[in-house]
Amino acid sequence: NWFFQSDYVHPLGTDGKFESGLRSMTRQVNNEYAFEQLGADGNWEVFPAFNNNLIYTERIHAAYVMAGNKFNKFSVQGGLRGEYSDIKTELTETNEINPRRYFNLFPSVNLGYELTKNKTLQLSYSKRINRPHFRELLPFSNFSDTRNFFQGNPNLNPEYTHAFETGYLVNWDRGSILSSAYYRYRVGDIQRIVQVDDDGTTRIFPVNVGTTNSYGL
Repeated sequence: NWFFQSDYVHPLGTDGKFESGLRSMTRQVNNEYAFEQLGADGNWEVFPAFNNNLIYTERIHAAYVMAGNKFNKFSVQGGLRGEYSDIKTELTETNEINPRRYFNLFPSVNLGYELTKNKTLQLSYSKRINRPHFRELLPFSNFSDTRNFFQGNPNLNPEYTHAFETGYLVNWDRGSILSSAYYRYRVGDIQRIVQVDDDGTTRIFPVNVGTTNSYGL
């Protein structure tokens, strides 16, 4: 794992500030996999179709700008983050390489209004990303028994979430309480699909399917 980050903050007036920064992260995971069966002669027999080594390489580079200030009873903060993702899976035994490269913009907005000195209304929006875990990309099968096994999907795409939230904040001298309601809309939702093959074997694998709507208090 390699990680680099640099941030800059500049005050704006009494209550405001401007921020910007860069972030770069590189991660590499080696995952050797072998499937063997004990033969009648007492020796372990290797199944070549399930004997491989996956090298997962993830490089994510991001930059962001953010600014916020307060105007009488109103406060506002807005930002924009850009991310370039370079992700590659490589099967060394079969020389299968699957590169995934994409660029995304992630805006965010936070608004506030002071009803009184200790009571504030809040409203926010942000776009978020959830990348698939590298184990979900592994094309190898997990043979827990002869009839059911899990198999990864190297063609998975990230999930994207649009998050909206409104809140009511009350402050006291010795504490505070925040009540809120949220709505989240997620696209490219990763779900596990169950497929029964012709030989009766049950295969479970993840795919990007449909959307998800979440509400909460």
